[in-house]
Amino acid sequence: MNKSKELIIGLFTLILLVVLYWGINFLKGENVFSDKRFFYATYDNVNGLTISRPVTINGFKVGQVSDIYLTPGKQGNLIVEIAIEENITFSNNSILEIYDHDIMGAKAVQLQIKDGPMIAMSGDTLKGSLANGLTSEVSEQFGSVKVGLDQVIISFNKVLKEVQDLSITANRILVSNEERVSQSMQSIESISRVIESQTKNINNSINNISEFSNDLNSIELMQLSNQMISISHHLDSLLIRINNGQGSISKLLNQDVIHQDLSNAIQSVNRLLNDIQENPQRYVNISLWGNDKKK
Repeated sequence: MNKSKELIIGLFTLILLVVLYWGINFLKGENVFSDKRFFYATYDNVNGLTISRPVTINGFKVGQVSDIYLTPGKQGNLIVEIAIEENITFSNNSILEIYDHDIMGAKAVQLQIKDGPMIAMSGDTLKGSLANGLTSEVSEQFGSVKVGLDQVIISFNKVLKEVQDLSITANRILVSNEERVSQSMQSIESISRVIESQTKNINNSINNISEFSNDLNSIELMQLSNQMISISHHLDSLLIRINNGQGSISKLLNQDVIHQDLSNAIQSVNRLLNDIQENPQRYVNISLWGNDKKK
């Protein structure tokens, strides 16, 4: 009876150890019941990669990091051991790349499958690489931003110094010309008082201009316009009568007989004047003795 109890206790303890071993490996992400193949890669720096981190292909988990240790000797290189749990085949030219698995910068290994003549076997050493992760890119961008910010701060300090120098110069000018500034302010105050004293006159002038404008508005412009239109109509009728031959002016302007008579009269006068100039004795008889006259 006692032996059977001991046997039961031993079996129960063995089962507990198996379950504990399976549970620990399960928590680590390992599948105890799957066939594992182990591959290796050498790195100068694993950039924070730890054991039990996933191994993925295009984001799909196919295994995990099983061990990380230093190479024998004093080289300082690190060897990363990965366990592939899925039944996949790939060439020995494939690459094990360490990359940022999430935004917090946790690392993982990505299996980049490359073409090659030979299939990778368990225990082979593959080529290792380190990808530029999100944190490194952010650090680089932040570095460039920091440089630009430093330049802005330097420029701002220069501008601040120039403003300070300008303020000192302005203060020195004000101190040296304090008397002139005071006189200018007194003059401005005097001008202000004069303007204030003449406010009433200015208002009266504005009122007079307003009244004059109102008077201009009150002129009977319409009556004047009607008179101008009436005069224009009379002139139009007069011109029409002259063109139609009505009245003395029209006859004087339009009849050629009057023009011919005037021309003949002018010619007769011209002949008379010429004859007087050539034969003045016919028209004027002068006697020196006063007693000899001819009719």
